[in-house]
Amino acid sequence: MAAAALPSAALAQTPPDAAALKAIEAAIPVRDWYPPGYYDVRIAAEAQIAEAPRARSQILFDCFEGGSQCYDVIDCTAEGVPFTPDDPALSRYGRTALEISRLRAELARLSYPEAVYARPLVDYERKLIAIDGGRSEADVKLAGTFTPPDDTAPPPGDFDDPAAGLDAELAAAIEANRRRLAPTLPRVIVEGGCGAGEGGPIVVRTVPAGGEVLLINAFAFKVCTRRQPDPWDRFACKWNEWETGVARTKPYGRFVYQVKWPDGVVRKGTREIAPNMEETSVTVTFRKVGS
Repeated sequence: MAAAALPSAALAQTPPDAAALKAIEAAIPVRDWYPPGYYDVRIAAEAQIAEAPRARSQILFDCFEGGSQCYDVIDCTAEGVPFTPDDPALSRYGRTALEISRLRAELARLSYPEAVYARPLVDYERKLIAIDGGRSEADVKLAGTFTPPDDTAPPPGDFDDPAAGLDAELAAAIEANRRRLAPTLPRVIVEGGCGAGEGGPIVVRTVPAGGEVLLINAFAFKVCTRRQPDPWDRFACKWNEWETGVARTKPYGRFVYQVKWPDGVVRKGTREIAPNMEETSVTVTFRKVGS
């Protein structure tokens, strides 16, 4: 049986509202072992992944053996999750929610039968959640990609990931089912080999000048939409004000923004901020008129 499709509202490029996120629940059951707050994060992750799915050419590649195509369960372009002191469920379980949502969506889109991947994904999710729940606060903070609000750096040291090896278990379980149930579909493997991302500071500006720029990580915005009646409230959802013309250290990623000019004009939307390897910094411009 094919995986349940997400509602079209969740696929929109504008941030989904609470009703659109609520509709996703039809495709994602609540598990009795989900920790407090995780289900909201999981629903938000489904919407986040649906907004910007990877192209088929990014998902499949020619295998090293036999010339056939393979699907790698690891995504080297996966976005990070902000460290959010006011939302421990997002900080602690956000990466797991995004990974499960991405894998579910991609395997379904590649026409793997649900019987091939459903049980392995449930087992994988449960193991990751157990590991996430046991992480120290310092490790959760270190794994986050956002600089905390007080601009203090994460604690020093290496992040020793206890989940290492689970990717291989997942790939092996799905691949065993594929060989039995869908042998003509691409092999499922774990390849990985991701390198560390780089990028210089970010500078925001407005045209005309004088706009007040507020941004929030797009994933965090969706989680807050599940929990607050007005996610555009800068205080309820902990929006960050970015001073124009001032270099700010990364993060990069997808953001929801609202920019207000002195005459009362407000522009809202979603913006991807990506590093430019040919420049020492990235300038992001928000315009009152036009794109």
